Amino acid sequence: MASKNYIDNDRFEVCIRLYLEGDESVSEELFGMFNLLIENVMGAFGFDVDKEDAVQECFLLIIKVLKNFNPENGSAFNFFTTVILNNLKLIYTKHKKYAEKIKNYEDLKSSQRN
Repeated sequence: MASKNYIDNDRFEVCIRLYLEGDESVSEELFGMFNLLIENVMGAFGFDVDKEDAVQECFLLIIKVLKNFNPENGSAFNFFTTVILNNLKLIYTKHKKYAEKIKNYEDLKSSQRN
């Protein structure tokens, strides 16, 4: 079972397998584990992103790549931590580049007025 600060990888993988086999009874538990994982990764790395948007984007990506998980290639915990971390890096980078473009545009407009 998932506790407040820990995800049992064996249970995590069982839930993933059952969910992929069509067992909806594990969906609440499974997505609770994903939520905990997303929250912990966001907290540990302190990304300066909109939290709600980032969580939604991470869930969308998780749903998209869920079928790609193969326990023979490593643990679910490591696989999905990497997926989430890479997605948060991408979101952060896009946000930062967009903010820089806006600042450069504002600087350009300001210099044209002078």
